[in-house]
Amino acid sequence: MLPRNLAIAAALAAGVAAGLHSPGDGPAVPTTHQVHERQDAHWSTRWEKRDRVQPRTVLPVRVGLVQSNLEAGERLLGIISDPTSPNYGKHLSAEEVTSMFAPSDEAVDAVRAWLVGAGFAADSISLSANKQWVQFDAHAADVEDLLATNFFEYHSRRGNSGRAVAAEAYHVPLELRQHIDYITPGIRLRAELALEPKHGSIRKGAPNKRTVRTGASLVADADTPLPLLNSTACDYYLTTACIRAQYQIPNNTVAAPGNELGIFASLNDHYSRANLDTFFTTLYSDTIPNGTYPEQRLINGAIGAVEDVPGSNATTNGGESDLDLQAAWPLIYPQRAVIFQTDDQFYETNQTTPDTPYRGFWNTFYDALDGSYCTFSAFGETGDCTESACLDPVYPNPNDRGGYQGLRQCGVFTPTNVISISYSGGEADFPASYLRRQCAEIMKLALQGVTVVESSGDNGVAGYEGDPSLKNGCAGEGGRVFYPSADVTCPYVLAVGATRLNHTSPNSTTYFETAWEYSGGGFSNSFDAPPWQKRVVEEYFSSVRLNFTGYESPGENFSHVGQGVYRKGGRGYPDVAAMGRGYFSFTEGKWSRQGGTSLSAPLWAAVLTLVNGRRLAAGKSTVGLVHPILYAHPEIFADVTQGANPGCNTTGFPAARGWDPVTGLGTPIFPKLVEVFLRLP
Repeated sequence: MLPRNLAIAAALAAGVAAGLHSPGDGPAVPTTHQVHERQDAHWSTRWEKRDRVQPRTVLPVRVGLVQSNLEAGERLLGIISDPTSPNYGKHLSAEEVTSMFAPSDEAVDAVRAWLVGAGFAADSISLSANKQWVQFDAHAADVEDLLATNFFEYHSRRGNSGRAVAAEAYHVPLELRQHIDYITPGIRLRAELALEPKHGSIRKGAPNKRTVRTGASLVADADTPLPLLNSTACDYYLTTACIRAQYQIPNNTVAAPGNELGIFASLNDHYSRANLDTFFTTLYSDTIPNGTYPEQRLINGAIGAVEDVPGSNATTNGGESDLDLQAAWPLIYPQRAVIFQTDDQFYETNQTTPDTPYRGFWNTFYDALDGSYCTFSAFGETGDCTESACLDPVYPNPNDRGGYQGLRQCGVFTPTNVISISYSGGEADFPASYLRRQCAEIMKLALQGVTVVESSGDNGVAGYEGDPSLKNGCAGEGGRVFYPSADVTCPYVLAVGATRLNHTSPNSTTYFETAWEYSGGGFSNSFDAPPWQKRVVEEYFSSVRLNFTGYESPGENFSHVGQGVYRKGGRGYPDVAAMGRGYFSFTEGKWSRQGGTSLSAPLWAAVLTLVNGRRLAAGKSTVGLVHPILYAHPEIFADVTQGANPGCNTTGFPAARGWDPVTGLGTPIFPKLVEVFLRLP
């Protein structure tokens, strides 16, 4: 056995021992053991098995322990989010959450005893900081004996340099199967880093933020007179005054310490100090002073304002972050705002290209908020993804000497009470286990009183129309199956759809809202409907007539859908809606009308930040997971009953009375919303 402090030899550099065993040889499996994992047959189409790994090759072994407390976490979150519970609002600290999800001492002791009993030195075995996996280094021959398996070198069939060490199957004692999630190296072929080009799965700009083009998108140049902005023009020039009037939101006067609104930013989209100055000075000079900028929390070498990016200026910033800040901040000022900018410029730029190998997203953000997430094991995933289907940025950056060369940042920033995310991808663009692990992290944040608000997407029932792997953004044979968004379908995310304003009569100052036709909505293939949503979903389907049907399970590549186009029983989204069309803003160095669910999400984030401010002033907790309260109180919403979100050669889902998969429960009536949340303990 090898001491822990021995430098780990590169498994493949050590070479392979050809001819030591014939390919058909297999170790004897003790009667006390059982297969724990076995390779899927389709992997042979991507990887070629070569020779046995040399017996003296040193392998870093990681035993991932089952996270048995995930279900307990869900139950506890249900209790502290239940308005009828005496424990409502009694959120946990970050330390308490980390401890809660650590495997039991029984599991750790059982695995450690197994390893020591197999001959591995006790002082060579250690436990990760969050107690989620047991780790040690050992010779390949010893690990083969331990797992009753053989390790082989695998080469990618894709004509690149991808190589890996893996087994076709491995075995563990029967009594330990309940404690072990998976073991590496095991069956997983994770070393495929030279990748075949594929369209990126996350989009910014048009796919996530639609510039309304009912005429020219550039309404007025920065050097020309501004259009008349008044209460009779809100359906065309949407302003903060229009939003306040429609949702009955009063001017805010209080900034609660620690109640800053957090805004996620990535994919080379940066806010501009110059654009914010122009916007605030022109429209809010009496309330928001020039030089008002967000606090920057920069993750893994990220750059904040666009003016700090070499070769960039206010006209090249992309506009997403500016829109988020300009939409939300005037509603909550003098409450402060925070920008969470993720990843260095290499990854920010690389992930915007169609052939990026770095298809993973959001993980480095959650790493920075929760140190335990860096090694969190759930659903067969531990830490950031290293597989081609979801490859996350790697630090120190091996691709660019000018990139961030520090260690990946884990737990360096405290999450804000509300986080707004205006980025989305397709659910099927990621492994289900990848999304479920992220969703478990969002649950952990909710246990701490954090609310994650996300846009539902801007493609109706479809995905991104520019994705070459889809037909008009739709899946399945003939491109007719709906394509849900990610990771907004996580049940613990507040998913926000979009509406548009309409005059109640010509030239009036009163308006009603209808569904914006591009508002993302539908039903998840990865997550089931949560308890608080099941009744309203049943009521929706009993009240509408659809010219399409659903399926029970999509199967691989949507092969089991039959005639269905959406998943029955899936988590429905969005939960709520807000105005998403025609916001008058100053982005990319010019005045224009912006919109999409990238507008509606930060509006809801601002609303909840105001609610938190009032609760904190009353000595109460933040709202955290708001869903059970919102679904139990339809009176706090203006119901949206007109419109639909067409796509995939269908009319999409129609809006209806109550909840619907276009506008959710509706748009907020702020005084009633505040009243309900202030009544709670």
